[in-house]
Amino acid sequence: MIGSGIVWRMAWSNLRKQWKQTLLTIAAGAIGAMLIAVSFVNYDSVRISGERWIETRLGPISSKLTPEEQLSAGFTSEQVALLEKYVDERSTDYRVLPYVGAEATLRAHDSKGEESGVLKSVLVLGFSTEKAARFDSARAELWSRGIGENEVILNEATASQLGVAAGDALEIIASDGSKLLRVREITPEQGLTGFRDYGAYGGTAIVSEALAREIAKIGEGIYPAIWTGTVNDSLPDRAMFILPELNYEIHYLKADYRDKLERLNFTIIIGIISLVAIASSLIFMRQVLVMISESRRGMYGVLRAIGLSPGQIGAMFAAEALLLSLLSALVGSLIGIGAGYGLVSLFYGTYSDVLQRMTGMHIPIHPHLSIVGAVLLFISIFVFLAVVSAFAAHKAGRFPVVEALRGGGERLARKGYKHRLFGWVLTGAGVYFTVIHFYLAFVETPDLSGGNLLWVCVSWLGACCFLLFLLIRLLSIMSGPLSRLFGRLGIPPLSVMLATKYPRSQSGRTYTTALLFALIMMIVTFTVTIMGLITASGDVSQTPQTVLGNGGYASYQSESERDHIMSVADGDDFISEHVEAHMISEPFMIEMTPDWVAQAILPVTEELLKRELPPLAERDPRFGSDEEAWEAVLNDPGYIMLPYFYKTRDDVFKPGLKAGDTAAFPVYEYKKLRAMDEPKVLLFEKSLTVAGFLQKEAYLHVIDYYGETFMHADVVDELKAFGFKWENQRALGFVLFDFDYRDVELAQQLEDRFALNGVLGFTVPYLNNSAEYLMNKQLGIGFVGCAVFSGIISLMGLAVVQYRTVRERGRQIAMMRCIGVPGKQIYWMFMLEGIVISAAGLLTGWGIGASGALLFTQAARRDMPDYMAFEPSYLYEIILPIMLGLLLLSVLVNIAPARAALKLKAAEGLRSNDE
Repeated sequence: MIGSGIVWRMAWSNLRKQWKQTLLTIAAGAIGAMLIAVSFVNYDSVRISGERWIETRLGPISSKLTPEEQLSAGFTSEQVALLEKYVDERSTDYRVLPYVGAEATLRAHDSKGEESGVLKSVLVLGFSTEKAARFDSARAELWSRGIGENEVILNEATASQLGVAAGDALEIIASDGSKLLRVREITPEQGLTGFRDYGAYGGTAIVSEALAREIAKIGEGIYPAIWTGTVNDSLPDRAMFILPELNYEIHYLKADYRDKLERLNFTIIIGIISLVAIASSLIFMRQVLVMISESRRGMYGVLRAIGLSPGQIGAMFAAEALLLSLLSALVGSLIGIGAGYGLVSLFYGTYSDVLQRMTGMHIPIHPHLSIVGAVLLFISIFVFLAVVSAFAAHKAGRFPVVEALRGGGERLARKGYKHRLFGWVLTGAGVYFTVIHFYLAFVETPDLSGGNLLWVCVSWLGACCFLLFLLIRLLSIMSGPLSRLFGRLGIPPLSVMLATKYPRSQSGRTYTTALLFALIMMIVTFTVTIMGLITASGDVSQTPQTVLGNGGYASYQSESERDHIMSVADGDDFISEHVEAHMISEPFMIEMTPDWVAQAILPVTEELLKRELPPLAERDPRFGSDEEAWEAVLNDPGYIMLPYFYKTRDDVFKPGLKAGDTAAFPVYEYKKLRAMDEPKVLLFEKSLTVAGFLQKEAYLHVIDYYGETFMHADVVDELKAFGFKWENQRALGFVLFDFDYRDVELAQQLEDRFALNGVLGFTVPYLNNSAEYLMNKQLGIGFVGCAVFSGIISLMGLAVVQYRTVRERGRQIAMMRCIGVPGKQIYWMFMLEGIVISAAGLLTGWGIGASGALLFTQAARRDMPDYMAFEPSYLYEIILPIMLGLLLLSVLVNIAPARAALKLKAAEGLRSNDE
């Protein structure tokens, strides 16, 4: 019957006649569709932009090989030949290209020979162009032309930053000199010409292999690294051949880049918001469709009486429901795609230039969505809504014919044995989920990996549904207390009594509307709390942005490099004018615990005490201030200042230590590789008194300072014989600079001045972390905005339910008007119904959202203790205004239905049927 043209004409006519209800239904369904579309555009944008970025940075490069021996200068020519022979003869899926890389500064010169542009931290690459033509076959023509000794090839991005064109002069500046080159060619940034490794390089330059060796100070025949690439697309990113005759470390560049891409994709957060909005939208759509079918009950009763079957009635309603689903999917998809493009540009684009300058691993994200993707998106949304329509249509034709013909009045639910049994099962499940959720939130923090995450989310949602059910049942039996409460506000008791009566008789409808508010408030609270935690942990205004109280540092690998840095700092007028002081720091690692990792050993000096000292979590009670405790370590070799983990973990030092305790501190032998059951060898032991414990590190800028442990300078000299460096600690030491690091312009100028003088490793943590923090903050605001925006579903649900309530209760209102009930009391009856329903949902969502946020926060702290070290405050200033704003809007939404009830004339109400 659904294929009949008259059925579709009747459906379209019904939608046009009740156009206000139609618009509300379409808008509610469209909101869920919009959020699905936003999430899909975000996913597609990150995926497509990421693939293009990987092609730009890597192209034919899949991995990088380096010698297994850390101190090795590189692969010898014999080792390279052995590797190339193996690949050529036995592994047709791979290609290899040995190369030399170095860091330098590029300075452009105009036609008059004057400086026109500077770009620091450029990765200079040199390799055999003949081998490059085979390795990068797509650009074989470029490499077959070779590179002269005085030539350089730049990519378009690097050339644009320098403002140079082909044929221009370019000076390349290294740590021990400079050389003038000619820009031979400017090429697209792709593969070899766009490679920047893992470092924060500002650009890429290709020079002859001989010049690259000269800059990197690497002898002939030695290659620090070898690129590998696959010609078989079916191979996974982490696939690699093994050469038994040669040991090497494999750096899976393409796989690591894809991992970063996955971490950047915020689809998970947007997806959680979207799922709640989708669930809310589907719940609302179902409720509205059920209400529409009930308003057609009189007409459908007549059709049943003349012989139509329940299935035929359902088909008639299905046509109307499918039209609503189609329009909702179409409107939601179109608006959602547009909103997705705007949000991707806003979220990822605002700080892209800053991030690009700060870090070479920044992925520029641009909005993308394929036509096929858009079509599939629309079909998926329509199918979701059509399923809901099918369930509503199935119910539409199943009703008692006599009752439908009578019309009016409220149908009393006939609760049989099966219905009661089903209710008890749901109640038991609700109790179970609630107990599980609160146990996980407040007693035992779960592991959120794998299937555990799904279980946590299910119990969380189940607890929300059950607690809302309990609250609504509680409200339904509290008409007396509520009457006294609202009576003090001047609201008539009769209005309170009637306002609690109807929700009891229509408990399903009341619960559905309140659940919309609860779900929205739950996800808003959760999103605000989680994003607050993420932004707080990287807040440059609240987390330390210095190294030993210094705003910047430059690492060095040799004494000569250290002397060069010092001479630049003293000799450059701009640097010496703005840098207040500088100091030398050469930390080393010591293993002082039998079951824990090593910690950095540092001396307390007069220079250190002039800086901003690290705050203490606890100090020896014999000292009146933190300054006194630091002074004690400076002057007395018997004192030590310990890192935070000594205070919180008894298994680090047994028995647990307190500030003021004196204990014997051991020093163990360091071994790079140690069997799981192999005990550490004790080398040395010294008795020291704990002057204090440092606060927990919220952000570690340099791995060399992990677990900072401060001692008297003489004790540090005594321990140097046992010190070592981890494999990823390449610096001999650091020159630390004290200046106003919060002055971003000054920090950038200092970076440029150091780079121009050949100091390429000058770093300002505050500068590097500011852009990422701002982007995270902006993302958080966007996510919260999406969650709040989905709250419109709840408001629409309340509006439709209240409008339908006015129509359904027309006879009741008429009867009350006839017996003299004032209009004010009828007005407040409808107002209170809406306020109580929305308030119940908002309070439940707030409470259960906070417990869910606590659960996820505790899990994050356990898995990432250093990153989540900062204790954020609960963001009442954001959550409360959102909740009060939604409550105020719900009050405003109730005004129109309440006024509509007053406009309904008694005679009209007595004649009315459910419409």
